[in-house]
Order: sequence, then structure tokens, then C-alpha cells
Amino acid sequence: MKSIFLSYTLSNNVPSYGNEGLLEINQTSKIIDGDSCNKSELHVESHIGTHIDAPYHFDQHGLSLEKYQADFWVCNNPFVIDYPAKPEEIIQLNFEKEFALMPEDADILLIKTNFGRYRTINPPKYIFNGPGITPDLGYYLRNNSNIKMIGFDFISLSSYSNRQLGREAHKAFLARLDIDNNSLNPILIIEDMNLSLLQTTPLKIIISPVRFDLSDGSPATVIAFLE
Repeated sequence: MKSIFLSYTLSNNVPSYGNEGLLEINQTSKIIDGDSCNKSELHVESHIGTHIDAPYHFDQHGLSLEKYQADFWVCNNPFVIDYPAKPEEIIQLNFEKEFALMPEDADILLIKTNFGRYRTINPPKYIFNGPGITPDLGYYLRNNSNIKMIGFDFISLSSYSNRQLGREAHKAFLARLDIDNNSLNPILIIEDMNLSLLQTTPLKIIISPVRFDLSDGSPATVIAFLE
């Protein structure tokens, strides 16, 4: 079985939403300088690089990441949609068409837009002109699927050019919703994924966030297993 990373490596030049996130990696001990070992120090914001948003990010009473059990982070039934998004486009899928073939037991949705190509060749475009996702998709998936996570290859669910709609979209996926007195499970959001090597639907995906107290979000390593 082949495996690939769907997450980027953290580095000092990683792009951040609105160019506002903090990430510093400093080597504090170096063998080459006569120290006994190599050692590094990281200062990192919780929403930078490939990372996952927790319900607590937009809901004061929502779960933080460290509250989830280990098996939650294993997705055995991925579903992938190819959607070539334009800069600043708000992605509004035709639900009946796009999800007609989605298995009932699908547990993670990946949207591959190919916008990730700008991450290297045009970072300002990737940071400030990325697409976003309509709140309607969050409501639809929470009402009509067993999806527990959504991931995509642009910097944020929220397009920087339409931040208010982006906040509403985050709440649609993450915050508590009571429809007809039925509480709907939140859908966690994996932002800034590397989907460039993904050519087929994976057999399984494992997401491994950094777990810390009251984690509203966290950088994550994402691994896909292929045939």
C-alpha cells in the first residue's frame, strides 16, 4: 500500500491567512557549533500551515481538539470532488449533482481545486485571493451526510475578499446547530492541504493534529493511503 502526505512541512516562510499568522523556527542548539545535540524551538500560531479547525474555534461551548478520541482521526471512507476554483470564488456546489455518487458512509470530503499551485509560484495570490466555501455546504453536509471532516487545497474556508461570509461558513460547519430539536454533529475543517499528488480517491486518511489544552485549531500531519 502506497502512502503520501496531504500536508505541508512547516517552515519559516509558510503562507498564512491575511499574512497575519506567527511561525518561527529557531535552532537553539547546533552540533556544528560544538553543542552536544541539535535542538529547535518553535513559536507557532494554531491556525497556520496545514491545520485543522475545532468547533471551539467558533463556538465557546464547542469541543476542542484534544477532547476527540484517537479513532476519530482515522477516516476510512474518503470522498474527493475535483472543482477547479477561480480566485476569490465562493464555491457553491450543485449538491444533487456533486454528491449523487457519495457513499452513505463517507466520513471525509476533500475538495481539490488546484489552487494550491499558487502557494509557491504566487504566494500573495494564494494568501489574499483564495476561494472560499459557502455556508450552505456546511448546512447541507451536516443534514445529509456522515462527513466528519472537510479539507481543501487553499488557505482558508474563508476567502480573504469576503471575510464576513467566511465567518458564517465557519459557524455553519463548526458551531452548534439545532434543527427540529436534533443536534447536528460539527464538521471539522482542514485548511491549506497539499492535494497536488492526489490522483485517485484514497483508501484511508489519518489526520494527526498537535494536541494541547483548549486547542481551537492545530497544525496537523495528514497521510493518505492509496492502492
